[in-house]
Amino acid sequence: ADKKTQKSDGRYNGYIRNSITSPIDGFAVGAFSGIAEYWRVDQPVDKDHRLIPMAESINMQKSVSFLAEEHIIREGRGAVKFMSLLRRKRNLSPAAFSEAWSGRHAALVRSVQEVWRLFRGYRQNHVIPGTCRQLDGSKMARPYDGIVEIWFDNLTDLERTMMSERYRAVIRPDEETFVDLPNTRMFSTETIVFPANSDSI
Repeated sequence: ADKKTQKSDGRYNGYIRNSITSPIDGFAVGAFSGIAEYWRVDQPVDKDHRLIPMAESINMQKSVSFLAEEHIIREGRGAVKFMSLLRRKRNLSPAAFSEAWSGRHAALVRSVQEVWRLFRGYRQNHVIPGTCRQLDGSKMARPYDGIVEIWFDNLTDLERTMMSERYRAVIRPDEETFVDLPNTRMFSTETIVFPANSDSI
């Protein structure tokens, strides 16, 4: 979503700002300039909750908010971060999508050492059904179902992963079984992590 910073209202433990540097070739390109992540441990789910920053800093009609549950597949971070906004295949339920992604697919990625050894961190964020909507309050015709975060040491390693023979022969075909790839948006980002109680939250 295209948003700037907002002062903390006391509900958030941290804030990560991801500025999109470039889309990944071959995937859908959206009009996003950044992705902001706010998180809190053990916060009750409020499906009507929307984090709305100052109106003058954001296009409310083109920005999206959702709540997600984080699944850490590999702990860690790197200098370059890859992010992707995912939509599930139309024939899958949200539960079936999440099961395929966090179960079979995560295990498959770990098994492909040509790719896995380049990952410095890997997190899956599974969107809680019913929470994805435009920031102006309207519902999306086709909500997102997940957002993936993968860290690399450098951009070369990211490109090497996407172009690797094993990714294209093993991992990509599995993605096609549960992800609507033509409607998936992929980016590399510059990321700033703000600690809890930061003035930028």
